[in-house]
Amino acid sequence: MTPRFPAFGGISAFVILTLFSPLYSQSFGKNHVQYKSFKARYLQSRHFDIYFHTGGESLAEFTAEVAEQSYEMLRSDFHYELHDRITIVVYNSHNDFQQTNLSLGPPEEAVGGFTEFFKNRVVVPYDSDWEKFRHVIHHELTHAVMLQMVYGSGVQAILTGLSRVQMPLWFIEGLAEYESRGWDTESDMFMRDAALNGYVPAINDLSRYGFLAYKGGQAVLYYLAQRYGPEKISELLSRVKITKSLERAVRQSLGIEIEDLSKRWHQHLRKQYWPDIANRQEPQEIGTPLTDHVAYRNFINNSAALSPNGDQVAFLSDKSDYFDIYLMSTLDGKIISKLVSGQKTDNLEELHWLRPGISWSPDGTHIVFAAKAGAQDALHLVDVRQEKIVRSLKFRLDGVFSPAWSPRGDEIAFVGMHNGQSDLYAVDLSTEQLRPLTQDVFSDLDPSYSPDGARLAFVSDRGSHLVADSLSPDFKIWRSDYRNLDVYLVEAKGAASGGKITRLTNTPSQEKSPVFSPQGDKLVFTSDRSGIANLYLHDLATQTEYPITNVISGIFHLSWAGEGSRLTFVSFFNGGYDVYLLKNPLDLQPGMIQLEKTAFLEALEARRAAQPDSVAVTATGRRAEDGPEKYRQYVFGKDFANGIVQPRPERVALGDSTQYKSANGEYLVRDYKTKFTPDIVYGNAGYSQFFGVQGQTQISLSDVLGDHRIDFITDLFYDIRNSNYLVRYFHLPRRTDYGIGAFHNAWYFYSSPSGLMRDRYYGLSLFASRPFSTFRRLEAGATWLAINREFLHQNGTPVRRLRLVLGNLAYVTDTALWGWTGPNNGSRSELAVSFSPKIAAHNGLGFFTVRGDVRRYYKFFQEYNFVLRFAGGFSEGSEPQQFYLGGLDNWLNQRFKGGLRIDRPEDIYFASFETPLRGTDYYEKTGNRFMLLNLEFRYPMIRQLLLGWPLPLALENVRGTLFTDLGAAWRGELGRREDFQPFRRSGSAVPRLHDVQMGYGLGARANLGILLFRLDLAWKTNLRQASSKPRYYFSLGAEL
Repeated sequence: MTPRFPAFGGISAFVILTLFSPLYSQSFGKNHVQYKSFKARYLQSRHFDIYFHTGGESLAEFTAEVAEQSYEMLRSDFHYELHDRITIVVYNSHNDFQQTNLSLGPPEEAVGGFTEFFKNRVVVPYDSDWEKFRHVIHHELTHAVMLQMVYGSGVQAILTGLSRVQMPLWFIEGLAEYESRGWDTESDMFMRDAALNGYVPAINDLSRYGFLAYKGGQAVLYYLAQRYGPEKISELLSRVKITKSLERAVRQSLGIEIEDLSKRWHQHLRKQYWPDIANRQEPQEIGTPLTDHVAYRNFINNSAALSPNGDQVAFLSDKSDYFDIYLMSTLDGKIISKLVSGQKTDNLEELHWLRPGISWSPDGTHIVFAAKAGAQDALHLVDVRQEKIVRSLKFRLDGVFSPAWSPRGDEIAFVGMHNGQSDLYAVDLSTEQLRPLTQDVFSDLDPSYSPDGARLAFVSDRGSHLVADSLSPDFKIWRSDYRNLDVYLVEAKGAASGGKITRLTNTPSQEKSPVFSPQGDKLVFTSDRSGIANLYLHDLATQTEYPITNVISGIFHLSWAGEGSRLTFVSFFNGGYDVYLLKNPLDLQPGMIQLEKTAFLEALEARRAAQPDSVAVTATGRRAEDGPEKYRQYVFGKDFANGIVQPRPERVALGDSTQYKSANGEYLVRDYKTKFTPDIVYGNAGYSQFFGVQGQTQISLSDVLGDHRIDFITDLFYDIRNSNYLVRYFHLPRRTDYGIGAFHNAWYFYSSPSGLMRDRYYGLSLFASRPFSTFRRLEAGATWLAINREFLHQNGTPVRRLRLVLGNLAYVTDTALWGWTGPNNGSRSELAVSFSPKIAAHNGLGFFTVRGDVRRYYKFFQEYNFVLRFAGGFSEGSEPQQFYLGGLDNWLNQRFKGGLRIDRPEDIYFASFETPLRGTDYYEKTGNRFMLLNLEFRYPMIRQLLLGWPLPLALENVRGTLFTDLGAAWRGELGRREDFQPFRRSGSAVPRLHDVQMGYGLGARANLGILLFRLDLAWKTNLRQASSKPRYYFSLGAEL
């Protein structure tokens, strides 16, 4: 994953965080939920400290071995020795990984791991497949090693390095993919599709194109390695460190500009892939397209499952931006209904689109699928006619996916994860009893029942290990060949109960998604043995197999029904995944399809034939063993005489083996102890003969797992009374997060009657947040606050002192998805209560406030949005809070009706500014009641605009908006008639707005990378007439 580049706001960030809420809290946003209370331990290898949780010791050992192997490759490729040890945090599953406190928000399903910048911590989950786990470890370690190599070790070195050297995303992620994979059939598929369909961008633009930042970057570096030799990658990285620029590094290393390199790379791709057009078929030439990601303007349509008679297909799609399950007719290709709306409710947090699986009941009335449902995954059973979930099954497992419904209807098989182990399970639907079908260290995936329910087909990395309990006690998965997947059969009673496992394929390629023919005599599966994942048909009687497709891109996720006449598959083509229907696959006989190897495989074999003595280094960091070549996983090395070789530093991050392993070679496991180390240390200081000592300091500390955090921020000026400072502590390891803090601020104001004033604003705060799910939470806080107002120009004027206790409680929901300039789909809401009791005559304010805010975002035609937002509130008590209605948040050219109100501290610190009400000023209306309605239509205004001389500027994705704002604020009191008159009539059929304010207009929003700029033109109206000239609003920040 992309390393996180933090943003620093200096003392301005301090002001933002502390002005109104001494402890940080967010009004909206999804939740980071710790469903579990983790107990951490750790072990060490020569260069790494690996932290893990209960049940994850085998994962930690695997990580230690693979990390050391990966580092050996990185050390050789980069000519660099680590100076400091690297921390790796391992989670037993992706569900556990999403609970990590090492990221600010919960990692989404697409995030397979990340590298944290300041402490150079690698964070990875095990996700059922050992080879994928190895890849993620190597990928993230590439980031960590590169980080130390380019930026140095320690917080200060990283901060300094980040300000001097910033590498583009495509180079960062492309290098990690290249080092961890070399080149493989999956990467080949993505780049072939991009080249043939004409969407390969220039190298400098790769970072803007999603997966092409990864795969395109990998392809560029693979091209450089093939043309100039692998040493050129090391040279390029070294020159980036020296020149502080990738463009200059390319110029010095290759002798050409990066634009010329881009042209040469594009030419290489055309030569590599265009010949495939004549020799292979596009997926729509093989099967009938049932979905169209181009028309839907989406990316994913997968996990297709045919109904038993084949006339309907259920599939997973993100066509609404959320992942949903749709029902479609295979007869006319029309969508019948949406069966499941995902990612908006607690029991459908994620629909496992990367590990999909939908299966039908034998009678065709229900489907089953797996989803993240709060603390655990669940199997959800959906009544197709009622279009609702009628039953959910949860188990004591770390992950659940890929369900398969037995033809007998009595049980469902699925892949389950527990304590870092992936196995097949079956659940009895009448008793909900769970039984393991396999129970060993190997990855077992993609289960599918035979038509009689007696056997299951699946894929596994178990190789020749077919007998349960046959592994020796000292067997270690990292010593076996876990790199490729083959097809196996297991009796329905399961290998764990004595059932027999039979191996059907034994190839160096990747076999996946095996499904039986409706008659049960044949099996179809995908295999990339030609370099592209195609369909292969296996005759179970003769044990022969042959290809039945010759697709130009990959094929995935198979389903076969309708007496064998209909087979659905998913294929990637033209930048997206779609579902296709293949009719009568059994009509394709042996020999009808002849597959040629891809140029990638042919070049690979030619290179090995020309250099028989060269060493092939597998992607696991081991020398290749005798036997079939694992083409998908190879990275070939070759010495080049002109590469840059750096001398190795004297100090290296080594550990004595006696310190991390026992006498018999087992890793020593130690208990985790909380220890604080710095995340950020920033400061400067000076002295003035007029103003004394001045300085700014920011120190952030946390433990290794991020469960405990301490922040200290200060802006020292002259003396303690004139300075700002904050100290706070967060306790995050449990489901309920707690915080405590102390703060002091000195604010200066000037008014004509009072002269220069200083407010000392200080106190203590407590904060708690209890998330119920990713989408819902309850927040509470309490603050003891003191305000001393000093009149610096009026000697003898007594200091006004205000002491009070503030309390707040809020219920927050958020299912919104974000676009380029703000939320664009879903909903957000907040219901908040705040209060301050009257303690004495001069202490406490004596108010009770209720405020609500509901926002709904409707998206249509992908790029167009309608936004509806309503907010309202009231405050009661002896000194109720005031609502200031008008203006716009973060308004740069701000205007205040009646001037800035600073004479009373209550007007500064306890009033609530309610925006946006464009067409008006701040303080347009004031009261202890308010309501505000915002209506917006958002649309793409400028897709791309390139300006030349004299202002070379590029604008992209500029969004336009048409808006209407309607609001009112008034004074009232419970039990009395409200003094509020929305309209007033005076001799006209059209009423005139009275207490209600209204504005309308248009605007534009541009995401400039470092900030989001907004421009609005608004007219104020009372329905009878409008202002003759628009009011211009320049502001910053995301849309509401």
